[in-house]
Amino acid sequence: MLRGGNEDASELARRYLGDENLGWVIEDANESRSIASGNEIIIPLQNNNPIGFEYEGYQTVPILCYHRFGNKGGRLEVSAEQFEQQLAYLKQHDYRVIHLDELYGFLKGERALPKRSVVLTIDDGHRSIYTIAYPLLKKFNFPATVFVYSDYMNNGGLKTSELKTMQASGLISLQPHSKTHSNLALNGVGESKSEYHKRVRDEVRLPSRKLESTLGKAPKYYAYPFGDTNAQVIDELQANGLLLGLTVQSAANAAFTYPYLLNRSMIFGDRSIDDFAAKLKTFQAR
Repeated sequence: MLRGGNEDASELARRYLGDENLGWVIEDANESRSIASGNEIIIPLQNNNPIGFEYEGYQTVPILCYHRFGNKGGRLEVSAEQFEQQLAYLKQHDYRVIHLDELYGFLKGERALPKRSVVLTIDDGHRSIYTIAYPLLKKFNFPATVFVYSDYMNNGGLKTSELKTMQASGLISLQPHSKTHSNLALNGVGESKSEYHKRVRDEVRLPSRKLESTLGKAPKYYAYPFGDTNAQVIDELQANGLLLGLTVQSAANAAFTYPYLLNRSMIFGDRSIDDFAAKLKTFQAR
């Protein structure tokens, strides 16, 4: 079509696609064309490739995994300055930070994603998520999923009021990361088979119930403590209606990735911005 007005991609998406949030569809279809008055641009009215497969290869979606924020040191702690630099890098290089719900639709083959999609996750439920990470996520308007282990809530970790505030923003999704943060793939010392089975059930079921009773919303996704899992743990997730299981295997995710073994790349505080950029692989060539 020939664009004659001064509309941007969001306004064009509202007019032709019925949703201003689909502006990325128009931008992705016009990578080499400027969306400016008088320019000929493409507006795809339907997407026949929701799983991102092309002759040259296929789309992948990196999930980044954070833990703590601050300046106390330790590999798992990212400073406020580092985190802001990383979020700015995503924005400046045209990455699109998406909700985990959107990735789930992609894995089901029902939802196309922007070509440079990235998911942000934060594990454990440290209070620095609320005091440091959350204000920066709001600044950039980037969504994230926070996985909390429920025994830590109001017990050194995030408080109920903080969880509710973040959820109410629409940017933050709160999901379970077990009850006690024990390794679910390993039997404990002296733990019988029946005791192990009960522990796995409790570590999946109880945090989901606590989050639902606290926040009024049933959880859908689960991050395995230490990223470790096995067939029994996955069976328990499925029995409790959880749709995704997240590991810490460092790789991106294609549409055919098993939903209960999603990969995530850990972000460490002792790495450079170049190391961060190397984790943002959004296409796998054939």
